[in-house]
Amino acid sequence: QLEDFEDNFRSSVRLRHLIGPLNKPHTLTAEYSFRDRLFNGSLGFQTVQTSFGAVLTSSNIVLGDTGINLRYQGGIQVINANTDRLDLLPEERENNRITLTRYQGVASLGRNFTLWRGEGLPPTPTEGLRYTSRPVVPFLQLTTGVTGLASLYSSDDTQEALTGNIGLRGQIGHFSRPFLDYTGFNVTYSQSAVGGLSPFLFDRIVDRRRLSFGITQQIYGPFRLGFQTSLNLDSNEEISTNYTLEYSRRTYNIQLRYNPVVGLGSFLIRIGDFNWLGTGEPFGGSGVSPVVDGVTQ
Repeated sequence: QLEDFEDNFRSSVRLRHLIGPLNKPHTLTAEYSFRDRLFNGSLGFQTVQTSFGAVLTSSNIVLGDTGINLRYQGGIQVINANTDRLDLLPEERENNRITLTRYQGVASLGRNFTLWRGEGLPPTPTEGLRYTSRPVVPFLQLTTGVTGLASLYSSDDTQEALTGNIGLRGQIGHFSRPFLDYTGFNVTYSQSAVGGLSPFLFDRIVDRRRLSFGITQQIYGPFRLGFQTSLNLDSNEEISTNYTLEYSRRTYNIQLRYNPVVGLGSFLIRIGDFNWLGTGEPFGGSGVSPVVDGVTQ
């Protein structure tokens, strides 16, 4: 039946074009999506029925000798998605979807400070390269960042946000001995000042104070166990948690990942010495894109 087809069928067509110098290009992406599945933090899964538009994204730009990294993007999209705004919905309707044009601009500044850096083991198969393709170098970093967002909708609504974050990340050990020779960790606090709210649910900012933290621990030989979680500090609710089991060798890496909050798992294989452009995205391969601070990742 047509209703079953619309409920289960999803599609996306995307065209990308690089603009500017190849070492620091801008990426222009034109995309049409049908029933795009998103995960917006505490609001959970959201479906964008249709979306058509273009987004221009910068590469990472280092501002002189400051060590500050700048990234920005701007886009325009015509979106049909769910709303809870009764004033935007007709009295007689079959669903709670509305169609609006969204204009969005985002800019992020980030700076990391190295507090301590150790020494790696010699790059030999029995020492620094026993389980990894490169020697593990212990370190401790302070991470800082700020992101500004402005979204304008054809309903005359706006959503603006200024988000700051600060955290620590690091690793100790060399991942060379058989037991407990590697611990990676991170903790980040984020807070958003929000003006206005999106008329849509899929990009509305609701997690304004968040604490994210995780740890990865070698348990035996090439096996590492880890988790990464994020909490809403205003509601004390869990936003998302990933559990990982990793098998690491010098030339390849196998990872199992499961997220019980969103009910998704993944199986990743990485092979060394390939010019591979992909990344281990949070929901990579699942058809689900996360939305963070009003921006689809």
